[in-house]
Amino acid sequence: MSESISITNPALTYVSIYEESGERVTSYVTGVHGETVEELEELANNQYPTFTHVVQDALTYNNALQHDLLYKNGEYVPRPEPTEDEKREAALASLDAEYSTKISDIETEMAKAKAVEDEDYYNDLKAEREELVAEYTEKRGAI
Repeated sequence: MSESISITNPALTYVSIYEESGERVTSYVTGVHGETVEELEELANNQYPTFTHVVQDALTYNNALQHDLLYKNGEYVPRPEPTEDEKREAALASLDAEYSTKISDIETEMAKAKAVEDEDYYNDLKAEREELVAEYTEKRGAI
């Protein structure tokens, strides 16, 4: 475990809740959600009866968070690398979000230009929008 882990209070104990997939849902900590581990476990059982509950010391808790570990089959495991399809989908979603905002901003300005009947500014914006759409289409095709 890394020496860079910063633990404010190593006396704290955590009960973390994990889905079947190994993803952490939430955590409860002594002194905040209950005074004892037993109280935290009772809270976990009441709130998440079908999920996995794991008692953790502060070092284990911080290590699992800092390294984005999953909890599967009773042990902490690294998150699997995304597949090429998942990487492509993430890149497309990011590009779509970026250009959606840019195009929307230009279209808003175009509407304002039309409202004040500034045809020169409107035509400049229209050309800029067309360039942006072409740029977006080219980048999306490359992904």
